[in-house]
Amino acid sequence: MPTDMIMKVLFASGVLSFASAGKGGHDALNLTEFQRILRSSLDSELVKIIDGSKIQNSDIPDSRSSHTKKRSNIRRRTAIQDSDQLYDEISSTSRSRSSPSYFAEHVWDDLIQHAWDIAQTIRRDKERGLSITTDPLESHPFPFLVCTRGRDQEGPGSSEDILTLFDKPPDESLFISSSHNESCLLLTATAFQAYQAAERYEGSQSVVVVPLLDISKIHAGTVDEVSSSGWSVPFHETQDQTPNGDPSMKNETEAMNEWERMIVVDFVPGLGGMKEEAQLLDVVNKMMGDIQDMGEVGWLKSMGEEEAEQFLVDESLLDVPALSDMFSLTSPLRSINTNDKQSVGKNSRIIFWQDSFKKGIESEHACSEMFSTLFVKPRAGYYSYDLVLNPHDGPPPKDYESSAANPACVTSLIAALSTHPYVLSVKANFPIYHGWHVAQKLDSF
Repeated sequence: MPTDMIMKVLFASGVLSFASAGKGGHDALNLTEFQRILRSSLDSELVKIIDGSKIQNSDIPDSRSSHTKKRSNIRRRTAIQDSDQLYDEISSTSRSRSSPSYFAEHVWDDLIQHAWDIAQTIRRDKERGLSITTDPLESHPFPFLVCTRGRDQEGPGSSEDILTLFDKPPDESLFISSSHNESCLLLTATAFQAYQAAERYEGSQSVVVVPLLDISKIHAGTVDEVSSSGWSVPFHETQDQTPNGDPSMKNETEAMNEWERMIVVDFVPGLGGMKEEAQLLDVVNKMMGDIQDMGEVGWLKSMGEEEAEQFLVDESLLDVPALSDMFSLTSPLRSINTNDKQSVGKNSRIIFWQDSFKKGIESEHACSEMFSTLFVKPRAGYYSYDLVLNPHDGPPPKDYESSAANPACVTSLIAALSTHPYVLSVKANFPIYHGWHVAQKLDSF
């Protein structure tokens, strides 16, 4: 049997399970090295997870109503009728608490394994959205961090070696760093291609290939911002609705409501740079369709079998993964999260993410008002775009729960975007007026 065929069989059966592809286990990136290279928000999230290992209540904060505008033909779900615990128990709870670095590295290993699992099992059919496959040759390209290590790394040679290894032109990669002993790029490849490239590399240096973690795509502070009452998409308030009925607050409140709430999304290398706006909009519509489909599967999965049978399930949803299974921190990996309702201890940060999906995109209302009012603003060069969440006329208060005024909808959308193979990074805008933060001002009311 040819070597490629053997690798394919082993890959599909899960025998080739690894945290980082490279020549020898010593080449794998650890958490500290990953953060040194990318300086992502992962450290901040891990701190919240470690701090959340105590039993806490972590409900999504209440928020105000939204005012949004009907504008989109994005698909919406239909029905026949109207309608963790973190890994506190590694070795022992006391050990994990007394050794945060050990705990963080353990979670890091699980996050990397989850990223590899997703990269090797997700495909896109021509006429369907994202779905699950057991054939590694069908898997969809995902973003990877690729580094060569060894002497004489400075200069263009090492980066060119990586591009040659993956058969990529320079404009389909993103240069990250270069030093005397290491050069790193971001590029897209299938998991099978990434593993093969690491195995066949014959340079004098070693090569390491690591999938870009979903949580590392979310800019630091973004989730805290969008879940604050000051960022919540507002209704236009009348004087009587201003805090304490104080007319002096009216102008300040209106000023806060005028700035646009936006999520900024960057495409992975090789996808951006479209020639026409229509091409970008087509890609964004596919992304939103993927997210809504996965959200619907997650919603159905949360029901009992009898309850789920009451709803119409489109055949196109067969083999579509649940959104909460795609996102690492709510995935079924037992070492990161357990869905055992009888568990005594639960991690408040994991509960926060679970509730974001349950009250957001994986809920019965499906955040339908948010999706139906999304407005896309392409950025220069079509390498990224803004999702505008506060058009100035929109739903009545009864539609608040499914609109962008519900923090769970926005938070779950950000998490969903981070899982998508087209996405390199996600962040939210957060303007400052006259030296004070908008959210801080509103939170003080």
